[in-house]
Amino acid sequence: MSKDRSEQLIAEAKAMKYSRRTVMKRASALGLSSAALSSVLAATGHSVSASSNRAPAFLQGGSLNMLMSTAFVPAAQDHFQQQAIQWGEENNVDVTVDFINWPDLQPRTTSAVQAGDGPDIIEMWDTIPYLFAENLVDVSDLAAKAEEVQGGYYEWVTKTASVDGEWKSIPHGNSASVVAYRKSYFEEAGADTFPDTWEELFEVGKILKGELGKPIGQALGQSLGDPPGFAYPYMWAFGSMEVEEDGETLAFDTDTFREGLEMFIQGWKDAFDETGLGWDDSTNNSAYLSDQISATQNGTSIYIAAMDEEGENYNPELAEDTYHAPLPAGPAGRFATLGSRSIGIMSYSDSQEEAKAFLEWWFSAEPFQSWLEAYEGYILPPGPTFTELPVYTEDPKLEPYIQVPEIARNKGWAGPANLKAAQVSSQYVIVNTFANAVQTGNAGAAIDEAVAHLQRIYGR
Repeated sequence: MSKDRSEQLIAEAKAMKYSRRTVMKRASALGLSSAALSSVLAATGHSVSASSNRAPAFLQGGSLNMLMSTAFVPAAQDHFQQQAIQWGEENNVDVTVDFINWPDLQPRTTSAVQAGDGPDIIEMWDTIPYLFAENLVDVSDLAAKAEEVQGGYYEWVTKTASVDGEWKSIPHGNSASVVAYRKSYFEEAGADTFPDTWEELFEVGKILKGELGKPIGQALGQSLGDPPGFAYPYMWAFGSMEVEEDGETLAFDTDTFREGLEMFIQGWKDAFDETGLGWDDSTNNSAYLSDQISATQNGTSIYIAAMDEEGENYNPELAEDTYHAPLPAGPAGRFATLGSRSIGIMSYSDSQEEAKAFLEWWFSAEPFQSWLEAYEGYILPPGPTFTELPVYTEDPKLEPYIQVPEIARNKGWAGPANLKAAQVSSQYVIVNTFANAVQTGNAGAAIDEAVAHLQRIYGR
């Protein structure tokens, strides 16, 4: 049966002149094994992998377990798993990959560190390497090789994924976040273009929710992606920040932020789906794709899902009606938050050499590029080498995502992304300020509570 499916795919690929990326997606849909996929790639003139340089012989016969966050582009998750398993088969290393929901990643890492046992390789989110720096293997040599492949790391990468300038994990970039919105609904609400300011968005949102029954969707639960992706830029847009540039002086409680948070409390009631208090990073995707909301702050995954002819959420009409815009501006300007995810090796691991060999291979040019292509532009690379790939340039609707680094700031800004900023992020201090404000209706009390928390962390 597998042979029949392989032959079917080979015939399709030759007739339709499939790209390597399309072959990988179709192979995943057909359930082909890594070995069968390799045969199809070879038969259709595509390179099988960049792993012809096998791991050192003394490694063969080992094992390797990885813990990664669930991908919102399923084909990319399947692709990474195929890469890992194929590398393991070629090097006689027993490789397993576990994918878990984003909010569960840090608790699982903490449990593994406390037990001194667990996955050998774990994915980290922006400043999280600071929290586990003493439990991570120094991978500066591998990060330097990967940086050469990337053409140098961007500043938004070095400011977040490195630990005081040292590499305890290797950065692989991150998804940018803008607003995905239904153009027809906004036009029906009287907005020919996406609102430029937060105040304008709340006004249009009141019509969207009240008259059209299509509120704006925003997650405000404790999750790694969308909640901080909203809360930090809104805070900065209204003249607030954790600390000033010296990294010590608290600058959170400002008059403009108090006014902005009061505005948000009313805007939340008027314009937003109020169940968003309990949403995680996946809920707004499903709400948008099921036509429950008119807009949401998100990566490209919603648009990709609606465009995917083989996916369960394929909806060409919704995709056609979906446009993207940067987050609105406030009195202090327009902002976004962006920090690089990375992959680290745990110091308790007995498979450190296997882990290093895999990561050295995976971060080389061909495996890494094929993974970016499987992600279809969802992940911004950590350096400029791959930014001209068609997945980033061929669809003008995705241009706002490429522009995010121009307005992005690190967590902890205007101070550095350091251990204290990582603690603020991991304890959801900023996100909880917004959640508390809309739950209680008291912006001042929510800010006061956050200030007390920030004082404990920053020692001020």
